[in-house]
Amino acid sequence: MPYPAMMFGQPPRRSRAGWIIVTLVLLFLLGGSLLLNVIFGIGMAASSVDGRQISQTTLVDGSSDQQIAVVSLGGVITDETRQRFDSVFRQIEQNNSLKGVIIDINSPGGEVTPSDEIYERISKLKRDHPNLPIAASIRGMGASGAYYAACACDHLVAQETTITGSIGVLWPNYNFSSLMQKYGVTDNTIVSSGAPFKDAGSSTKAPDPTIDGYLHGLIDAEFARFKSVVQKGRGTNLKSNIDEVANGKAYTSHEAVANGLIDEIGYLDTAISWVAKTAKLNSPQVIYFYQRTSFFDRLPFGMQHGSPETTVKINGIEVGVDRAMIDRLTHPRPMMIFQPR
Repeated sequence: MPYPAMMFGQPPRRSRAGWIIVTLVLLFLLGGSLLLNVIFGIGMAASSVDGRQISQTTLVDGSSDQQIAVVSLGGVITDETRQRFDSVFRQIEQNNSLKGVIIDINSPGGEVTPSDEIYERISKLKRDHPNLPIAASIRGMGASGAYYAACACDHLVAQETTITGSIGVLWPNYNFSSLMQKYGVTDNTIVSSGAPFKDAGSSTKAPDPTIDGYLHGLIDAEFARFKSVVQKGRGTNLKSNIDEVANGKAYTSHEAVANGLIDEIGYLDTAISWVAKTAKLNSPQVIYFYQRTSFFDRLPFGMQHGSPETTVKINGIEVGVDRAMIDRLTHPRPMMIFQPR
């Protein structure tokens, strides 16, 4: 009796060329994976802090008892940024050979609270180790919340092409009340009696001068904190009145030197030289610490997680909706970020 496969017909046979192509693709992927592991593994050591994989790469060889740690602060500052930064700091604090720290900054700033927490994390390290020199090496951008965090450092170095400053606070808020009125949509949110400010800043209700004044008071308080941080961090190095430089403007590195927001223009090696000289190191070993990521984390966003959008049907038409964007639009928060229009 024939087998079922024979009764219903044999599946089409793959050609020899097809098998060769499949095999070559698999070998290519395997080889590429091995190569990436070799490339990303060269000069690295790894450890774990709170379940986060922390890696280190030696940038400058030197004496192992004269270590300078370089810690990255990059991208838009969020709570995840703060968590990564804290994990790396916990790692370097365990190092008895640590003689200095450099914060490698390339960020436009971000959310107020994470920026303040990173500032406080650097400040705590200084309090716990008062003789430990800490420098900031600012690359493309060290603006707003990133500059706020940098003010905890003892010495600020910025590259020729750096944009920095942008001292100020904003509260992004988009109002859709006119659009809703046009299409007959009403916000019928119920607010508890005696709490008229509970839904202040709602994007679905018409602007109200009283509410706007209330919200201005909140961000002005954050702004006052920002200015006090700059004054405390820069001290007598600040060559202009704080209200003259804290006007929201971003500055070139040369302008920042002139008004005292940074100390000198240079690159990472300039910051390394300052730390080595301050700590009296004759053979510093410079090590870059960072949270390790997988190969897939290095892929473009859509390849990491699939499409960031979900789709809904409106009048039979499919419309892409980004949930993260909706959250940002409907739940505004104070930001310390360089956001040119």
